[in-house]
Amino acid sequence: MRFIISPFLLFFIFSLHGQSLSESEYYRRMDYGHQLMIAGDYQAAQTEFMFVLENMAVIPTNLAYLFGRNSFHLALYKQSVNWLNKYLQLKGTKGQYYKEAIQYLQFSEDRYMELQRSLKQDQSNALISSKYDCGGLSKMICPVCKGSGVIFKQGIFDIHYQTCPYSSGEGYLSCKDYNLFMMGVLSPQDSLSR
Repeated sequence: MRFIISPFLLFFIFSLHGQSLSESEYYRRMDYGHQLMIAGDYQAAQTEFMFVLENMAVIPTNLAYLFGRNSFHLALYKQSVNWLNKYLQLKGTKGQYYKEAIQYLQFSEDRYMELQRSLKQDQSNALISSKYDCGGLSKMICPVCKGSGVIFKQGIFDIHYQTCPYSSGEGYLSCKDYNLFMMGVLSPQDSLSR
């Protein structure tokens, strides 16, 4: 019986040893990724960090900081904000990289907000510069009142209605007014004065 237990015991010991070797390999790759990031090779650092993220069962907290910081350098600002916030949630003010995490979080948030403002401005410019095709029609159904000429509003006790300020109660807009409305530049007063 002693002979049968020994191979199982040896197998168990070698299994544990093999697991610690692979875990140490993950930490080595994480450290190597950190070195690459410091050296400015952000794409190679990303590869190392992704390897650890995909293969390690329990992700080290410091990897959240490293991955977030590296994401900033790759212009992945939303990803950077998410990972840096995760690091700060887990470590708080006691984390090894607390000050750097706060700094890079601010950088990432600022860049992300700039990017969002730029995208909104580009979309707005595209809408203003584009012209909607009325399909050869001189009048289009008003998108506000949907052709009824009346807008219904639910009051506390009953339903109130008013004449549509865009279509002047007619339920349709001229092609020119429709284009102005779709660009967001037609105001209710403009349509009533035409």
